[in-house]
Amino acid sequence: MPSRFLPSRAFQAYQIFAANTNVGKTILATGLCRAAAERAKQQDRDVYYLKPVQTGYPQDSDARHVQTYNPNIHTETLFKYPDPVSPHIATDKPPHDQEVLDKIKERMIHYVNQSQDRQGAYAFLETAGGIHSPVMSGTPQADFYRPLRLPSVLVGDSNLGGISTTMASYESLLVRGYDIPALLLFENERYRNHQQLSTHLPKTLVSTVPAPPPMNPDPVKEKDAMASYYAMLDDLLQPVIRHLDEHHQARFERLAEMEDKARDTFWWPFTQHGAVNEVTVIDSAYNDYFTAYRKDKKTGELAPSEMFDSCASWWTQGLGHANPRLTLAAAAAAGRYGHVMFPETANEPALSLAERILEKDTWAQRVFFSDNGSTAIEVALKMAMRSAADRYGWSDDVPVDVIGLEGGYHGDTIGAMDACSPNTYNKMVQWYQPRGHWLNPPSIHICKGTPTIRLPDNQGTAEYKSLDDIYAIEKRANDPLADVYRDMIRKELTAMRGRHVGALLMEPVILGAGGMIFADPLYQRILVDTVRNEGASLLGYKAQKPEDGWQGVPIIFDEVFAGWYRLGRRSASDFLGVKPDIVGYAKTLTGGLLPLALTVTKNSLFDVFLSANKEECLLHGHSYTAHPMGCAVANETIDTLEEMANVTNNNNTWTPFREAWKDNQHAQVWSMWNPATVEKLSHLACVDSVMTLGSILAVELKDNQTKGYGSVVAKSILHEMRHGQFDSDINLFVRPLGNVIYLMTSQITTADRVNKCEEILLKCLENKK
Repeated sequence: MPSRFLPSRAFQAYQIFAANTNVGKTILATGLCRAAAERAKQQDRDVYYLKPVQTGYPQDSDARHVQTYNPNIHTETLFKYPDPVSPHIATDKPPHDQEVLDKIKERMIHYVNQSQDRQGAYAFLETAGGIHSPVMSGTPQADFYRPLRLPSVLVGDSNLGGISTTMASYESLLVRGYDIPALLLFENERYRNHQQLSTHLPKTLVSTVPAPPPMNPDPVKEKDAMASYYAMLDDLLQPVIRHLDEHHQARFERLAEMEDKARDTFWWPFTQHGAVNEVTVIDSAYNDYFTAYRKDKKTGELAPSEMFDSCASWWTQGLGHANPRLTLAAAAAAGRYGHVMFPETANEPALSLAERILEKDTWAQRVFFSDNGSTAIEVALKMAMRSAADRYGWSDDVPVDVIGLEGGYHGDTIGAMDACSPNTYNKMVQWYQPRGHWLNPPSIHICKGTPTIRLPDNQGTAEYKSLDDIYAIEKRANDPLADVYRDMIRKELTAMRGRHVGALLMEPVILGAGGMIFADPLYQRILVDTVRNEGASLLGYKAQKPEDGWQGVPIIFDEVFAGWYRLGRRSASDFLGVKPDIVGYAKTLTGGLLPLALTVTKNSLFDVFLSANKEECLLHGHSYTAHPMGCAVANETIDTLEEMANVTNNNNTWTPFREAWKDNQHAQVWSMWNPATVEKLSHLACVDSVMTLGSILAVELKDNQTKGYGSVVAKSILHEMRHGQFDSDINLFVRPLGNVIYLMTSQITTADRVNKCEEILLKCLENKK
């Protein structure tokens, strides 16, 4: 559904920010409106002025001033407060940010509707004070208005010291993703700030106009003087309006050509290009949303839309797009370091991150840095295999295997691919060679409202009263399935005698790329315990060196996807009640902003590589190892997530979700998806089963033709989610895994946003024949 408050080719909208208070923002806004109105006469367009927040009202009214000298344009003010102070102290009953934003969007949609019979419109939104002056809630304006991301005109400070405040304001807006096509300020021949600003801002039009005459105490004379002044400005500001027009048209010409150019230029991952019907052109992203443009099939014009990022940007998105805390952390590290060598050096962001990780993973002592999840697992495999070979006396030329889980996947590098069973992702890779044995795990489903465990190979099912009963591992010691699992695992390990197994590698709790498979945590716990306690004897191994630090074979947990509160807990291993010997982290570790991965392990594995010979070290790395920007962002992400995980935080985003699941008799596990919605989904005729935990909702569709990654049963539903007409003002950006539709929130998604997504999903599935 088009989001009509966003700019389009016909609808030009601008925010007017200022570098400080009392720099002439309202005067220049008035002049811009007049210049735009003159231009609009020639183009049959409307001009609108909006002041969202006004303090000192009614004595002070910027909209009234603009209207006085622009009688033929539309002006209005939304939130008015009599006290002439900053908005955050102007009221003791501040409206929520979303309420204010919704009101602004509503008025902008009204402007678009009003101008539909004409050639379009200009809209100018004037902020209050400087760019970091807060709105009523205390949120700085630079952050508050970011969801709109309108091109901005910055009013600079022409006074002594104004170069500094103007540059600081410009950079603050720039680092938050704003376009700033023009900077305006009053002429000041003594300080000539505009000359210095023009030198440093070559991509922005810097324009000056004469300062207004001194205020006349006689209101009639004052009005006449200002009328004459604005008449003089009309010609001076026409070039600015023309520049804004040119900038606007260039922006939309580029957006219009991006789809075709992308098809001709990109080689997208995991994409069959022959099946791509439409390219989503993303203009920007903020919080949980993409601002996207696509061509209207009837008019051919670009239509803007807001799309909920419901695959969390390939599972990386944790704290919202363009999160200002993370952006500033990255910028600070970029300014302090850029990138610096890591071998034999230390930098503060990397060291503090390693220390913080080890404070949480108290079972570990070492942190290895890399750049992505696949590499983190490659490193883990090298650590584990060398350690197993060292303990059991295997020669270097002996092939080493892994024990893994059927449906598991650990990345797209060749080594990580080889540590998986044959599947869609690796079967067409000529170098692929499976190096292991994969056990088929029992999986968890909610079928017609009942939590159910399905045993592999059609061995049966087991039903439970709640998900709590399934995930309460310590209470399942007497579960009849425990002995069944133990016998299954012992039998498969015994059958592997004669093979050299260097690691148990698995994704705890959820197998992501394999189809959002929720493995029974009891099975995974028993698998780990059996490998540790009986693995050496079952596999026929005899230690050649003292056993230290790990038992059986090293246990690797791939938490690239599930770690760092994806499932509602910091570590997915918390659900199993057991810790690994090596763990890989990535994705939400940096909140979705920068690539970074960690392989965390024990000194007992590190010591195997310790030697006087360079050749015996862990010869693995990449050019950007421990990039200070990634490490700084990860530290900030951990700060934010720990604040959110603090249940005593009165403003905790997760509280309403936890409470909803507690009301549904779930004290141990919770999801950001409503239990009533999950129940309803599980009864739909087209749905085979549903499962949810933390931020993930997975819906397995019935498909009598093709199951798994090759299924196309979700294709029409996907299209409807992306482009359907709903009561909501958003669409959902989704990428299914075969016959599994999954939706994923970030960790900061609010309950009302989740509800919108649920309504769209239910409507699309209920309409499926």
